[in-house]
Amino acid sequence: MKMRLVIFVEGPAVNQFWPLAVSRPPYLLRCGATLLWEKWIPRLRPERLCFFTRPELAGIVAEKTGNLVNQSEDWTGADVWVLDGRWILSAAGDFDPDTIPEECLLRCADRSVGIRFSGDNTSVSHTVSEWLRTGARGSFPDTGLPPGDVSGKVIDYLWDVVDYNPDQIGLDFASLAGGKPGQWPPDMVDRTAVVTNPERTFIGEGARIGPQTVLDARGGAIIIDKNAVINPHTYIEGPAVVGPGSTLFGGKIRAGTTIGPVCRVGGEIEASVFLGWANKHHDGFLGHCIIGEWVNLGALTTNSDLKNNYRPVRVELPGQVVDTGRVKVGSYLADHTKTGIGTLLPSGGTVGFASNIFGGGAVAPKMIPEFVWGGGGRFVEHRLAQARQTAAEVHRRRNVEFTDEEAGLFDLIFEQSKRHRDTFLSVKR
Repeated sequence: MKMRLVIFVEGPAVNQFWPLAVSRPPYLLRCGATLLWEKWIPRLRPERLCFFTRPELAGIVAEKTGNLVNQSEDWTGADVWVLDGRWILSAAGDFDPDTIPEECLLRCADRSVGIRFSGDNTSVSHTVSEWLRTGARGSFPDTGLPPGDVSGKVIDYLWDVVDYNPDQIGLDFASLAGGKPGQWPPDMVDRTAVVTNPERTFIGEGARIGPQTVLDARGGAIIIDKNAVINPHTYIEGPAVVGPGSTLFGGKIRAGTTIGPVCRVGGEIEASVFLGWANKHHDGFLGHCIIGEWVNLGALTTNSDLKNNYRPVRVELPGQVVDTGRVKVGSYLADHTKTGIGTLLPSGGTVGFASNIFGGGAVAPKMIPEFVWGGGGRFVEHRLAQARQTAAEVHRRRNVEFTDEEAGLFDLIFEQSKRHRDTFLSVKR
């Protein structure tokens, strides 16, 4: 059997994932219990992995995945799969690699989502290698391979992540539970806790479920990952995920919510995704949001996810305004953003990387660029050195190294976002 190599690419139009995309390729987004690329590991069982991304993110992706990045190696003798990292499956039985032609252009709902080929096919290998070497931009290259139909979905925007999250939780539950849901040592769950539908509940090793908590899996699976702590008087409505090492401090976790690893969360959350390492310790409502890594939300930070006129929400992205076609759309906060107490965020609001927003009482602007500081209608540039120092301190408090790659990313994003920020500040000072 040939060695299987899987290569993930970003896919076209990464700006459609702003503001989260400035610090990660789309395949590092979380949907369900796992990152997008991680969903393919149990299905394809690759011997080797490689990732392609923008040059400025290569070091970060290498640190986060522990694999080769932007390196086109010798594929001789390999079963090579090049996948658009935005493609996901929508049902457990949707995909069997043994039924896919050994050489084909993978097509999902009339869209190209990957290429499978033999590394011994020198013509195809050369074409794909050149495409990867030059940045893997745009559609997959013309290799002359026949189409091979596959099922699933393609994530085009951040709101797709929120929409698909409930189903992905169900798929990931089947994998994580390993056929043994509802089985855990008695001392992990307090005797006063209520667990409905234990067969749809997974509690990982080292997790603790405190007194008078409710895990309500009637509407979908619940995953409490390893070493998570659910403190007293917390209500969790499935489908939902609490990631490894995360802590809930009471409150309501509504259906369709994923709390990524090592988060501290309280208050009310509905149909939202925390990518990881974020704090929302206090009361306040978040609905239909995506919260980046190392975000800290001050007490009573609240967002709107529904317009008063019940019309579809529009989201401002760099260079375009997109009608989402959805009436329920929350806010999207990039990595290292901070909010002060009482911060109010609008439907379809976006806050860029390393911005610090405060001034309770006034709703924040709909689109806030990277490295902005202020509130109440007055904003200035968030100084690079100060933002980097805050990030280093936050990492230190969690006993996590703030690496040179991360520090360098601050420098790069600060420069890349200057024009966008200057335009915003010329109006908002």
